[in-house]
Amino acid sequence: MKKLAFIFALALAFCFDAYADVCVEVSEDVAAKAASLIEKQKEVYVFCSICDESKPQTIAVYNITKDKKVYIDGKPIDLAHTYFRQDNKYMNLGIAAGCIEDGTYGISAQLDNLTEFHHTKETNKEQAKQRANAIFDECINKVENDKSKTTQEMIERNIEINNCLAEAIKQEIQTGFNPNQQSQTLAYFEQTRQGLWNFYNDIYAANKYCYGQCGSITSLLPYSDEGLMLMQMLERLLYLNIAKNGY
Repeated sequence: MKKLAFIFALALAFCFDAYADVCVEVSEDVAAKAASLIEKQKEVYVFCSICDESKPQTIAVYNITKDKKVYIDGKPIDLAHTYFRQDNKYMNLGIAAGCIEDGTYGISAQLDNLTEFHHTKETNKEQAKQRANAIFDECINKVENDKSKTTQEMIERNIEINNCLAEAIKQEIQTGFNPNQQSQTLAYFEQTRQGLWNFYNDIYAANKYCYGQCGSITSLLPYSDEGLMLMQMLERLLYLNIAKNGY
């Protein structure tokens, strides 16, 4: 179970790192347009608006070369994280050159200043926590809440809530990962859920799992623990999407 959860966490980290180089290698047409825009500038600015604690860096424009990449003084640049000044605005080079569209990964075509979309980790985490709790409340509201339910009915209710959380997790995976990464990450997610149930089934099969005595509380623990795991996954995915994709 711990191994599966660890693998899932690693998958999230590696897949979101893939967005670091959005517009480094581009088509020759895009590279040519980007180079022509840079040639009119004395300096450009490197700034990742979707990264944590990113600070703008100024690059003086001297020598520009291109192939399927654009180079300033021999160093390739990521067009999606490069800006130039125009009418007191900071224009995104990747969008202006046609590498990506406005809003892709949360990147905007223009900024009033280079810290407009800067978010701290604490702010992002708090937003993720609030959204996860709101989704949890929505899942609860979808299920009839009756305190007089039998143990079996409470189990069925918790299953519905957990499945609702699982659907929200899948939605965040589809939002934050490209199509090639989605299938593998979704597979890790399903393996993690199954691993949790294998853990409880093995304990029940050995007849060793009771809190004091076997009863309603004991029967509900697997569903409660799965719910906690799903909430942690959902909050983490929301945080990554807020921090990396800017929404």
